[in-house]
Amino acid sequence: MKKYGWVILAAILIWLWPSFPHANAAGADLFLDGKRVEAPADARPEMVNGKVMVPLRVVGEQLGYQFKWEPQAYKISIQKNSTDMAMYVGRTSADVNGKTVSLDAPPVLRGNSTMVPLRFVGEQMGLKVDWNNKSKSVNLSQKTTTPQTDQQAESQKTSTQNTSSKQKTSATTTTTNAAEADKRTETVLSPSKQQNTEQSKANTLLVQDLTFEHDALKISLNKTATPKVFKMTEPDRIVVDLPGAALSSGFSQPFPVRGDGSRLLTNSDGTDGIQEIRFAPADGQNGGVRVVIALNQARDYELSTNSTGEITLQLRERSENPVVTPTHVEGRQIVVIDPGHGGKDPGAASVTGRREKEFTLAVALKVQQLLQNDPSFQVVMTRDEDTYPTLDERAQLANDQQASVFVSIHGNSMPASNNGKANGSETYYARQESLNLATTMHKHLVAATGFKDNNIKMANHLVTRKSQMPAVLLECGYLSNPSDEAAMFTEETQERIAQGIVDGLKEYLGTETVTTESLN
Repeated sequence: MKKYGWVILAAILIWLWPSFPHANAAGADLFLDGKRVEAPADARPEMVNGKVMVPLRVVGEQLGYQFKWEPQAYKISIQKNSTDMAMYVGRTSADVNGKTVSLDAPPVLRGNSTMVPLRFVGEQMGLKVDWNNKSKSVNLSQKTTTPQTDQQAESQKTSTQNTSSKQKTSATTTTTNAAEADKRTETVLSPSKQQNTEQSKANTLLVQDLTFEHDALKISLNKTATPKVFKMTEPDRIVVDLPGAALSSGFSQPFPVRGDGSRLLTNSDGTDGIQEIRFAPADGQNGGVRVVIALNQARDYELSTNSTGEITLQLRERSENPVVTPTHVEGRQIVVIDPGHGGKDPGAASVTGRREKEFTLAVALKVQQLLQNDPSFQVVMTRDEDTYPTLDERAQLANDQQASVFVSIHGNSMPASNNGKANGSETYYARQESLNLATTMHKHLVAATGFKDNNIKMANHLVTRKSQMPAVLLECGYLSNPSDEAAMFTEETQERIAQGIVDGLKEYLGTETVTTESLN
């Protein structure tokens, strides 16, 4: 009886023992300097293997960083002033100014966003980071001086002022209030240094006017300068950065500062493709001015400058799938390579949150690279970046090109109820005349992936049905299967698949004999 009494007592103690909150960051809110930062629904802060992960681009954009995404390498590059960083999805290290830095956890993809460890953001972007378990929020703040530093600054300030009073010479003061520092410096500087300061102010690059008419943004400066212009997505926008520039006080006064620190130049209901145009001083030691054209849909642009300091950015309609006139170079056969999905259509999600459109583009670009110097082929891509030609446009492009073959690259997937069991490679065709192409391409696809052979199948896919030449759709592997997916997002497997597609095309079109032995 005593033995059971101890068991009952232990159970009661466990039940009464206080439970500690579990820091689950899934769907958490994100704040920067006390202001809420909106993140995409599929890329809000979350806990991954015990590490809080935050959307890198969302945070970085608020701090003036520039980003470049290389889907074929799963690499994201980040740059601001003299800081250059690069990291890869799935790797536990990053490059920071040429040095390797370890990460608490590897970056992962969530939709179109790259999630990185919160600690890395704090250390490399100079932020103070905090996870509030009670409110389930990630709080970021740009680091400020500590109370001890403030006391030292105040002491130095007093000492410097006393020295200036006794010696009647120039002095350098330290303060945490920039406005007071400027005023004090003007008081104690010698005439020669005052002249240098005035000359420095005169040399400052100033934005004197901003206008937007007839789809053209015009920026008037007090002297010539070369802006940094780049596109961003999710949402679509064009960013114009003017490093080292400042806003002329006379110009900026009529535009009240909004809650996020920006000023609104113009806004629209979006019917003309423009949501709003905003501008603001850029963060960072070197300052600068950033102008953002928020778009309703992706647009192209033309940039021009003149000797009077005027910059013009003329918006142009974007042609996602320009028609390319068939070249029909003698001795060359036109092959159309179609990376499935793209742009607004991400395709299937993998077991680790990666997207089908990223895999298909990476493989297609490798196929293009292998064929571009081959005198037997003329390669036409339905897309070579993250855009979305419709299914009809893809097939029509192949027909307009009078192509010899059409190859659409995909990654397969099954619902979660399948528990990731489905795996393997399969090839689809829609018309009988495509059967020989399907047979040849499938043989090389299975040899390249090493996955289970799911055979050749007939299906009514629009791109293979409407293409007027032999056409196939390759389901390289299952993104919903952990083993297939892990291989599909490696450079080695993607290169093998690309080579397999090239070998299949060469065998089918008779440009090169490939024996069965070479596939083993």
